[in-house]
This record gives sequence, C-alpha cells and structure tokens, in this order.
Amino acid sequence: MNTAKHVKTVTVTDPDTRGNVEVAIFKHPNGGVFGMDQSYIDQMFEDEEKVIIFDPFNKSDIELKGM
Repeated sequence: MNTAKHVKTVTVTDPDTRGNVEVAIFKHPNGGVFGMDQSYIDQMFEDEEKVIIFDPFNKSDIELKGM
C-alpha cells in the first residue's frame, strides 16, 4: 500500500461560511500534493491506529502518515 506523508496543516477561509478551516497537506508518492479537511480526518479516524483513505490519484487505498 502506498503512503502519503503529512507536510503541513494550513488554515484557509471557507468561501461559504467565511470561517477558518484547517487543511492537512500531504505529499503523494507520485510527486503530487493533496489536502484534506483536518476535522474530517479527526472525526473519521479518531479511534484508528492507521488512517487509510481512497487514493485521490489512482484507484486504490493510501495510508496517511505523520499526523
């Protein structure tokens, strides 16, 4: 299974609510970069040892590391 490494968490402004949203940025093994809402990760995987999501670049799963 591929792994994506956490690079940084940044705060952006939600264009609809104008509220702050933390986005976790990950480096993909193919060289690409992607972000996910940090609160989604926290809610969905709070009791999990591993964070595994659908890979945004190909049709498989990927593990998020370094959180």
